[in-house]
Amino acid sequence: MFRSNPLLFILLLVSVIGIPGLVIWWLKSISERLAVSDSEILLERGLLSKQRTQLSLASVRTVRVTQSVFQRMFGIGNVEIFSAGDYAEIAIKGMPDPNRVRDLAARREGKP
Repeated sequence: MFRSNPLLFILLLVSVIGIPGLVIWWLKSISERLAVSDSEILLERGLLSKQRTQLSLASVRTVRVTQSVFQRMFGIGNVEIFSAGDYAEIAIKGMPDPNRVRDLAARREGKP
């Protein structure tokens, strides 16, 4: 098959690998929701079963944003929100416009 029509073989290979990957990515992206209100940050994960993490803005100590070169080119990044512990209470990977979350958390606390 490859010798007779290599372009069709490559297209078939890309669609077999790429389409399930896109579906998995889409399901992961619709199953996470981050909301920042005046007093709290709420993270919801899951489609059928839900996990909710609620964090008061008064207890937010650090908001860490990390971006690789490719993430910066596409305007996405990883966000970690810390309160009293050494581990992030809220961590999200591949979030669009991650600096906006950092700015919202800092503005609510009156930080620069």
